Amino acid sequence: MKERSFGAVVVDEKGRFLLVKHRYGGHWDFPKGHMEGDESPLEAALREVLEETGLTLELFGEHVLKSEYSPKAGVEKTVDFYIGRGIGTVEIQEAEIEEYGYFSFEEALGKITYEESKTVLRKAYMLIEERKKRRSES
Repeated sequence: MKERSFGAVVVDEKGRFLLVKHRYGGHWDFPKGHMEGDESPLEAALREVLEETGLTLELFGEHVLKSEYSPKAGVEKTVDFYIGRGIGTVEIQEAEIEEYGYFSFEEALGKITYEESKTVLRKAYMLIEERKKRRSES
């Protein structure tokens, strides 16, 4: 059985990463969830970020980072993550999110539960750093 989810690596104006602790499973990760109706992957990711955190997202380009893993026997899951800056004030969806926090890259690496998401964080960090470098050279 194959599953797909969509979410985002969200950063704030200080370059910190937003992580949420999911109520079911108790793991620290990025906001994410399943597609509804005829949503596009991007629409699903933006809706999930908004529902879980109350934030809208200003995308940093068209980058999509993929995480692939097996959450349980017989299930192969792929999660597509977009990258962007969160706009607004965090208001967590208490039914699904237990707590949240903004963390530096190093803190986030230590906080994230699963290795696949740590890999996504590393890739996102490199893309964000490249973006900063290009902007400073302009």
